[in-house]
Amino acid sequence: MKNIQRIYLLLILGILASCGDDPKPLTEEEKQIQMLAKTWNISAASVDGLDVEEWFPGLQVSFTESKSFTVTNAVPPIWITAGTFELQKSGSNYVIQRSDGVDLVITALSDTSVSISMTYVADDNARIAGITGSYTFIFSAD
Repeated sequence: MKNIQRIYLLLILGILASCGDDPKPLTEEEKQIQMLAKTWNISAASVDGLDVEEWFPGLQVSFTESKSFTVTNAVPPIWITAGTFELQKSGSNYVIQRSDGVDLVITALSDTSVSISMTYVADDNARIAGITGSYTFIFSAD
């Protein structure tokens, strides 16, 4: 009888031990950040439909899951060298809100490619007025 009680006790303890917390499923934002968190190499760039990839030679953007980013071959003010970001849902897209106040709209994201759009308006006293416009960048994964 004592052996049966011990067996039942061990079974109950085994069942209770296996009933740990199941991991929480990722939110859509967390999934987007995981997909975004890698190094991206520029594949194409345009401003108002004009090909301007040559303005951004060797541009690489690296995003992390801790919501920071670094840019190799940065072209300020369009692409600053580093910062942090927040990710916000806007309609059917996600928006990367950079720490410098620039919003980047993710128009497409896969494991191998990301398309980002942004509008940049140069200051009235900017030395280079030609950078004002609607930019589209296509990056491929490293």
